[in-house]
Amino acid sequence: MASILLLLAAAASTVLADGQYRSRPDLSPPQLNVTVEAPDANGTEYVFVAPYGGSLAQPGAYIYRKNGDLIWSGIGYYAGFVGNFHRTTYNEQPVLQAFQGTIDNTHGEGWGYQVLLDQNYQHVATAKAANHRVPSIHEFNVIDGKTALVEVYTPTPWNLSAYGGNASQQWIGDGYFQEFDIATGDLIFEWNALDHIDPAGTYPQPLSSVIPNTKLTPTQTESLISLASAAADSALTASTSWDFIHINSVDKDSEGNYLVSSRHLSTIFKVNGTDGRILWRLSYSNPSTFTLPTGFAFGFQHHARWHAQSATKETISFFDNSNAGTGLVYNNVSRALVVELDLQTKTATVLREAPAPYSISAASQGDAQFLDDGRVFVNWGSAGAVTEFDADDDVVYHAWIAGNGAMSYRGFLGNWTGTPAEAPAIVAYLDDSAKRDELRVYVSWNGDTETVGWRFYGLSLGTGRNATTSGPVFLGQVERSSFETVLITDRVGVVGSTGRVYAVAVGKEGGVLGRTRAVPVQEWVALV
Repeated sequence: MASILLLLAAAASTVLADGQYRSRPDLSPPQLNVTVEAPDANGTEYVFVAPYGGSLAQPGAYIYRKNGDLIWSGIGYYAGFVGNFHRTTYNEQPVLQAFQGTIDNTHGEGWGYQVLLDQNYQHVATAKAANHRVPSIHEFNVIDGKTALVEVYTPTPWNLSAYGGNASQQWIGDGYFQEFDIATGDLIFEWNALDHIDPAGTYPQPLSSVIPNTKLTPTQTESLISLASAAADSALTASTSWDFIHINSVDKDSEGNYLVSSRHLSTIFKVNGTDGRILWRLSYSNPSTFTLPTGFAFGFQHHARWHAQSATKETISFFDNSNAGTGLVYNNVSRALVVELDLQTKTATVLREAPAPYSISAASQGDAQFLDDGRVFVNWGSAGAVTEFDADDDVVYHAWIAGNGAMSYRGFLGNWTGTPAEAPAIVAYLDDSAKRDELRVYVSWNGDTETVGWRFYGLSLGTGRNATTSGPVFLGQVERSSFETVLITDRVGVVGSTGRVYAVAVGKEGGVLGRTRAVPVQEWVALV
């Protein structure tokens, strides 16, 4: 029957093989290959990642459903290298945050700034560090919705003779962190490593006993990345400064002290928020305030965060890479850890461990997000994968970022309500290749989380000097089940080859959330 609507694709994604969409052919998002399906795969808790590297056509900031369906592509909103993308709270409002700038692939450092977007994906704030310093890629931790913590990689002229340097080796990468007011840029606190850490610190025991089966020999420095161990750390120029500390995360407690993670020292520090003194340090390969459990080792960690604190105990979490990417490995797989530190007995106790599935070992990057209900979401950094664990540390969700070596510096779960300022996109085709003509209409709304269905309408345009427009004529309604929704109908005569089509977004209560422009019908081209 000519009046019957053929809603053939109402329940299927219309994503093409290369990740493009008919209504948004300009978008080519990375794909998530889901290997463990989440119980809430189509729910409202989304995956926030910023994939880059590998064979990705469009690296950048992305929001996905757990089933891999795209919610939002940040192409055109963030530029350059994008990292540390997720939802946060600023001035009591939910916002998106992301670093944008450049990345130094030799050191894993970078230069740029943070951009905050509101729920309409409109600019809220650009956060830049104080004292003429440019933040690196690793950290942007919003504190109490007002201030931010960032880390800064600063090439610094230095006499390196004490560490084996010659007269030509004069550059060291100092590690700074700052807390500043996001709105005003006013500096609240600044700390730098060279004022408090001597790179010439030595191991407390032979390296072979600290790191079993190592092929390395003891070095002159506490840094596990020794001077001139690679061309990138030759110290001959500012761009090849010796990156001896490599700060990659900073957190702040209620008393105003800071938790600092150093990848290249494989050490986590507690820093006094008044005078910058190091109050304690946790390490396996270097001097540690706390005795570690027998057989427990960690290193090259990321994303250290405070949890419970008291006068006698402090609990922290972190992502344990256990892999330097240089052949130095502490454990066969990376993992998320929760460790309790006893300030009286000076002992460390492992409270929780979530080891990577699929024998994943992340040589760089990564984070562990511990959620309020006991779940933990882990982004495996350079391994290009994410995993959700339940409160018992069983895997309940896992996905790989497709793209031949694609990765994301950090990744997060979060709820988000997106109401884009931009209009929905639409394209309409007349397909006369079948036994009967079909009208194919594709619609999408980048970043929208509230639309549950689309209503489609046709306008018939007459021809000649006295032509008139008739309509709109209701063509049908399709439930939204993915980023792009398609209506396929044989009611071609309603629109005709000269007509136009538009769509209206429908919310949960049946109200209109937005509408597309009316577009002419194009000739269908089947893609192979």
